[in-house]
Amino acid sequence: MAEKGVDYLLKKLFKDQRIPYWKIASCLAVLQVIINVKTYYRNSRLEDPELRLRVLNWQFSGSYILQQFISLVSVSFLCFVTFNLYYQLSIQKAKVIAFIVAIFPLLGLFFLIDQGINYFFYRETFNLFFTDPIAFLSDSLLGVAIISVLTILLVKVAVSNDVKARNKQLELENARLELGKKDAEFELLKAQVNPHFLFNSLNYLYSKSLPHSNELSEGILTLSEIMKYAFDTSHEQGDGMVFLKNEVTYIEKFLQMNSLRFGDRFYTNFEMTGNLGGERIIPFVLITVVENAVKHADATNPLKPIRMKLWISETQLHFSCENQKKPRSTGIHSTKLGISNMRGRLQMTYGSSYDMQIEETLETYLIKLTIPLK
Repeated sequence: MAEKGVDYLLKKLFKDQRIPYWKIASCLAVLQVIINVKTYYRNSRLEDPELRLRVLNWQFSGSYILQQFISLVSVSFLCFVTFNLYYQLSIQKAKVIAFIVAIFPLLGLFFLIDQGINYFFYRETFNLFFTDPIAFLSDSLLGVAIISVLTILLVKVAVSNDVKARNKQLELENARLELGKKDAEFELLKAQVNPHFLFNSLNYLYSKSLPHSNELSEGILTLSEIMKYAFDTSHEQGDGMVFLKNEVTYIEKFLQMNSLRFGDRFYTNFEMTGNLGGERIIPFVLITVVENAVKHADATNPLKPIRMKLWISETQLHFSCENQKKPRSTGIHSTKLGISNMRGRLQMTYGSSYDMQIEETLETYLIKLTIPLK
């Protein structure tokens, strides 16, 4: 702080204002109006008619109005300098001695303003400094004490709010960087497979399988459609959102593929209520839940299929997926990484406006999602 000097501090004081002069002047103007209204109310009820008339005439005189205006401008400047000076000292973590030293020029400025106004408008009060300095200083110190206490409180609140705002900004930046890292990893993973080669190969296999097996050709075609949606980003909007109906179609293709894979050992029930219309969500959220269920579910019992429900309210999408767990001896170990990443994406996109609940027992696993629609 010391090596930066007074010139640096003065530049910061007027350039990086925490509270600008006009805001302080506006607040003091409102306070001044309230005080004057109260003063008028009290003076208008004086019992002595001559005294009442003399006091009210003075309150509406040009001299009094000029004095009030000069007081407003000068006191606002004093408060502006005091607050912003101590604010700059606080955020730069200056030593205690710097705060103490700063008091003296501020006291000098206060004395200059106070005595200047008294000299031109209240000559008796001005002379009090010479006739009874103790009484004068007691009144002056009271004004200094009031300004000091208010300054300390305001500076503390301002610095605390600034620290919270900076911390929140840093958290958002870190979250954006983390999301960008995950997106980069995802893009790198997609780039490891040449999509054109993959789709051409699948089309070739599909054409060759047609004469031999309808079931095989249907599986290859379904797989091709699933992979095309996963790799092709042309269906995404400029804000990264996709149409809900496309996500639902993707889920249906995925379930169809697994039905071909497992045959009569795979049972699901997918219920939809409401109009999907042009509703949009972030991609690959619902399918993550469904993939997790297919991976860990015992879907061999037609009475206990994987149950998926999707319904649309006016402003929200509700989705639930419940499955029977596989026996522990045959179950696949779960890292829960997919669900964790999905939760992070939901948090980044929807903040606190989404809701995700997981209900798990020894036999069942249920995920409930509520997502705001865009």
